[in-house]
Amino acid sequence: MIGILLALLLAQTADVAGEADLHFTLGAERFRAHDYRAALEHFLVSNRLAPNRNVIFDIAETYAQLKQYPDAYRYYTQALEGESDPREQARIEKALARVAASVAVLRIRTDPPGATVYIDRQDLGARGVSPLLLAFPPGPIAFSPGSTDTSPPRPRPSRRAPAATRRWI
Repeated sequence: MIGILLALLLAQTADVAGEADLHFTLGAERFRAHDYRAALEHFLVSNRLAPNRNVIFDIAETYAQLKQYPDAYRYYTQALEGESDPREQARIEKALARVAASVAVLRIRTDPPGATVYIDRQDLGARGVSPLLLAFPPGPIAFSPGSTDTSPPRPRPSRRAPAATRRWI
């Protein structure tokens, strides 16, 4: 009985890996064809099925091609977090520098740490927990630091200056 369950689990894992690889391949094909929206869709599915920092970098590159720089910044940062190869780190840092001029970076720290952070719409879910680094385009946002409990906070509107003139630390 345990052998049958193990065989089923292994088959399911292989199916997931195969599906992730298929989506990655389709994403790479769409990227080369400059169909960045379709590439992004496939890369996101691939990464959801089998998280992989190389796919995360490809997601960041795709967002950059779409000029969605805050999302590109977020994924480049995620790719950098898991990278240990100095050459790859340098490549990711160079990509981060390219998009950094188009975003404002907000470093969120709370006391105590661990507050849930919501941006713009709570119904889309939290952006993370503090401490947290987020990138934004110019324009207004609703920023809402929550607490460490499970009840979502109400957003407070805030105003951001244009990217070239704002700086938060």
